[in-house]
Amino acid sequence: VLLVMSAWGKGEYHDAPLREALNSVGIASDWQGGYDQNIRNLGAWHAWSGYRQQHPHLAAIEQEMHQVEAETRGFYLEKTSFHARRIRHAVHVARARIPGFSLGRLPLVPRDALRPESTLAGADLLARALERELVHELADLAEHDARMMEALAEAESAVAVRTGLHFDPEWQQQRAALQQRILESDTLFFLGGEPGELLNALRFFDLRGALQEALRRGATMVAISAGALVLCERMIIYNEYSPDPAKREFRLFDRGMGVVGGVQILPHCMDRIHTDDPDNLAYLARRFSSHACIGLNEESFLLVELEQARATSIGTQDGVYVFGPDGIKRCYHAGEAIPL
Repeated sequence: VLLVMSAWGKGEYHDAPLREALNSVGIASDWQGGYDQNIRNLGAWHAWSGYRQQHPHLAAIEQEMHQVEAETRGFYLEKTSFHARRIRHAVHVARARIPGFSLGRLPLVPRDALRPESTLAGADLLARALERELVHELADLAEHDARMMEALAEAESAVAVRTGLHFDPEWQQQRAALQQRILESDTLFFLGGEPGELLNALRFFDLRGALQEALRRGATMVAISAGALVLCERMIIYNEYSPDPAKREFRLFDRGMGVVGGVQILPHCMDRIHTDDPDNLAYLARRFSSHACIGLNEESFLLVELEQARATSIGTQDGVYVFGPDGIKRCYHAGEAIPL
């Protein structure tokens, strides 16, 4: 068993309670070789931090790129908020002026009406104009997200290119040690915490290939909260109940490790998302329409089997929630397959 706890930052090695819990449920320890020899900690955060301390020139360049990423995210969030305000305002007007309006009923792309515009009444023309505007605003927001991912990828790649990082024997040695821990493991636990810390540590040592190879060899990965986010292709941060208005918007934080594709995990969904508003869910699902938006609660468990391209709800205390572009929240109970 390998504990991936880089999201805990400096507390990465504070894993005694986890080891005790794993022992209590029967995870075998090699008692002859020493206590907990079969439970290891990846230690990627400390490896990353230690390397930076030994190489201040690289650390300075990396810090510069992280600052670029932070400023890019700030610009991105400002523009995202602008689009989101326009969309919400248009939805508010449409609800007041169009009987039975629902964002989930809009086409994914603008369509011509069956009747020519010249024959429509004023209310119908207004409805068409609002609907066209909403469809275009959502499309613009999705394109903005894609540009954001490109900008972050450019900043990330600059560190290795400018420093020759991947050709440094010390870096290669540390990366090889981390890869070996991953490939020797049957089960990997990705714990929650600070998503950026976890992502930075794993990405610094370019561990995506090792994680994919571990899966190919039959390893099981158990991911919680930030640990689930980092395995996806995109990491979406959100808290619609936050007292800080800047944090209430769905934010595309960064590219994940891309170990799991096609699904967008949204942990703590009932705690952080207004899931009873169909227009809100339609906005979420349409903005990130390239992936199935899947919400998980504390007692939700989703089993993803990559080889079979299958996802199943397996939690007995709560279900798995899928938010569709129609604005409907669908709950899948234990044993039910999730449509992908």
